[in-house]
Amino acid sequence: MEQVRDLNMEADEMLVVLSALEGVNKRIKEVAQTHKPLFGGEHFLTGKEICERLYISPRTLQDYRDRRIIPYTQFAGKILYKASDLERVLGENYKSPHAKNEA
Repeated sequence: MEQVRDLNMEADEMLVVLSALEGVNKRIKEVAQTHKPLFGGEHFLTGKEICERLYISPRTLQDYRDRRIIPYTQFAGKILYKASDLERVLGENYKSPHAKNEA
């Protein structure tokens, strides 16, 4: 006959299982925070992410949208920005501190 053992929260086996589950839970949270879904192979960023990357306020970002400085798309009520568009805008407007002033 098969022997049945009682498992309780103090059993070594249960502690190992709980520890493994905590590790999986932590990893899922990490992936959920860093994973960006692709739409047509393109990464999209939220307004909050743009503000954090550019060190600007949401109001400044709104101004950039109004002035058509940063392209965006609106999907299901959310405003999203292509990561490639942000890189392009930054590249086009980058001024090297080592460049000589032409006056």
